Amino acid sequence: MESMRRRVPVHRRFSDLDPLGHVNNVVFHDYLQEARVGLLRDLDFVRGPGFSQVVVKQELTHRKPLLYAPEPVVVEIWVDRIGNSSYTLGYRILDEHDEVAAEATTVMAVVSPESGRPVRMSDELRVVLESAQA
Repeated sequence: MESMRRRVPVHRRFSDLDPLGHVNNVVFHDYLQEARVGLLRDLDFVRGPGFSQVVVKQELTHRKPLLYAPEPVVVEIWVDRIGNSSYTLGYRILDEHDEVAAEATTVMAVVSPESGRPVRMSDELRVVLESAQA
């Protein structure tokens, strides 16, 4: 199966900046969310019969500040690991010079929509996630 990293452009807004002129650290999480929601939408698997997905852990390491620029940042996103009831997404946030500004991971749990408790991932979801694995 072909591995893939999706590249999602995200435009910086003036309101993303803090008083020092940097993109605020909280906004980096918004950029990750844009890429994550886009990936799940493209895979057509946000929800399915008997399951939904929730973020259970997110870690982000800043490598360099992002300043305002008219060019978008690019968020690379891929499926890094697939477990029985969860999977991990990997990210790199790249600035307008294609330099790494941050690296991150998100652990997503597959849960029952009724109880909110983890459930075993369906084979169908596993195949879809494998198509986005790098």
